[in-house]
Amino acid sequence: MTGGTDSTRHSAGLFSLRRVLAIGWVTLTTVVFCNVLIKFVDRQLLGANTRIPKFWPFSKFTLRIERIPLPDAPILAVVAIAVFLVATVYLLRTDRNSVVPVIVAGIALLVLTTLTHGVGPGLLRPLSAPGSYERAAIGIADPGGYYEAAVTVVDPVRFLETFEQQQLSLPLHARTHPPGAVFTFYLFEVLLPSSLAVSLAVGTLSLALAALLLFRLLETYYPRDVAQFTTFLFVLLPAAQIYALTTLDIVITVAMLGAIYCFTRESRLLAALGTLACVFVASTQTFVFVFVLPVLAAFAAIRPAKRRPFVVVLIGLLGTYTLLAVVFDFNYLDSFAAASQQQNPGGFLLFAEPLRYLYTRIEDVAEIALFFTPYLGLLAIAGTRVLWRGARGLSTYDREPLVLFGAAVVSILGLFAGGVYHTGETARGVLFLYPFLLLPVAAALRATNASRARRALLAAAVFGQALLMQLIGDYWW
Repeated sequence: MTGGTDSTRHSAGLFSLRRVLAIGWVTLTTVVFCNVLIKFVDRQLLGANTRIPKFWPFSKFTLRIERIPLPDAPILAVVAIAVFLVATVYLLRTDRNSVVPVIVAGIALLVLTTLTHGVGPGLLRPLSAPGSYERAAIGIADPGGYYEAAVTVVDPVRFLETFEQQQLSLPLHARTHPPGAVFTFYLFEVLLPSSLAVSLAVGTLSLALAALLLFRLLETYYPRDVAQFTTFLFVLLPAAQIYALTTLDIVITVAMLGAIYCFTRESRLLAALGTLACVFVASTQTFVFVFVLPVLAAFAAIRPAKRRPFVVVLIGLLGTYTLLAVVFDFNYLDSFAAASQQQNPGGFLLFAEPLRYLYTRIEDVAEIALFFTPYLGLLAIAGTRVLWRGARGLSTYDREPLVLFGAAVVSILGLFAGGVYHTGETARGVLFLYPFLLLPVAAALRATNASRARRALLAAAVFGQALLMQLIGDYWW
């Protein structure tokens, strides 16, 4: 029996056009109301004047309506809409089993919507790449990125050996991540002829791999048509369309998804060594790789056969970093401590700035939800109920999507409680969370008998929000 099944098939299925418009309007007014409310409470009632973003819950954001490239942006938007329409019709009417058209459509839409910013601001600026173009959004400074550090690397071995000594002198993003973040862009810089090629390669290849892995994971528990359509929704997400081209976070998403995919396979060798390889790659890119460990542990708790592979992953990870410390004099924990001190100079945010801690925890959740779209948020809630009903009294196999989703939510909330993510762009920083949030969405889709028109309308609502957000805003990282 596949996960996400439900004995009650809902005849209405998904959202009508009226509901889509109503949900969109309620979401917009709610965001505006919460923006005003949180500032009123902070400044008028408490008199605190905490650093609340002007466009809360967006931290690093500015409106660009007056700076939209004309006529390029409108033309590209129209082309993107045409591509979306063709892809949707093809997926719902012709090919409901393959992930290839999803990947092709996702990449095409990603490039088109990003190019509404222009080549420089859209493709080069996220890298902090050399070149003559608009380098900063109004009122937002460029903190420097991994690629900026990567182009200065002459000897990779020497860079690793001296990373801790030079860590705090690197560009902001590079100094708050393990050295693998710089090595990723160094590798692409060596292999590819230009910064533009690096940007396109990192974004498009990573999105393709993420979509493929998500599809393979979903088809483990759901029919192929549900897996395909849910993967299509993933590539349409505002979070994916805005942040996949080009950030390190889409690379991290691939590594996280790879770990979960390998761990859920029946092969013990793949579950152990494949997962270890993916977790190690994730750990070289971000210190927040620890997010995936509780998810793997929860899965191993309900699948006894996975407990030994999980132990192999932990021991292998510890052994690998012990070897790196001995051979290259690189101490992962010391590097993490330096990054943490740089991010939290006053200590634990809850004690250093209690109000800011509270506000940013709310902001973290709100931004993730907004970039997920309210439509998929509502479906995720409905799908969680479907998974819960399907999991009770059934085999461990039927509980797996629920456990993966629940463990991911608990893990990310635990990181938030620990003060992680308080500098903005949370939807970018936890891009790896969205595949887990789509597990109950797939369950909700499986439990409905929605028409092709209703599915197309859902996809249009998700992509419509993504395109609108891309057009009106400048998102900085």
